Amino acid sequence: MASSSSIKIDGLLSMVTIQISDNNFLKWSFQLYSLLQGYELFGHFDGSIVPPLKFAILDEEGVTSQVIAAYKEWMRTITALLSLLITTLSDEALEYVIGTKTAREAWLNLVDRYASVSSARINHLKTELQTAQKGGILLKDSFFV
Repeated sequence: MASSSSIKIDGLLSMVTIQISDNNFLKWSFQLYSLLQGYELFGHFDGSIVPPLKFAILDEEGVTSQVIAAYKEWMRTITALLSLLITTLSDEALEYVIGTKTAREAWLNLVDRYASVSSARINHLKTELQTAQKGGILLKDSFFV
């Protein structure tokens, strides 16, 4: 897993060229997924990278109030990733992540919102394509399935 010291938000941000909108969720998510997967960071979005324990556990004392360094590092990483994600959002998309505390939570909100819009748009375009007419001839059935 990449540490937050190796995450250079400016460097990653320059690689994201698409800002999310109603019409491009698939392109945007593919670009972001590819970038983050390449740096072994997408696990923070899909939940496969789980947070370390927050507090130290000592044999004689049990759970202490001492926050573990690995947890602090994890928090810096997810905060940096949330910031990266936010910078790729349009004003309209930003409303779906306001109040989220982790990149995963923000990602899931965006997927819930935009994946259904993308599916509906794809179905609409398929219907338009299947019922397209050229010079009064209905182009349907045999050409497009």
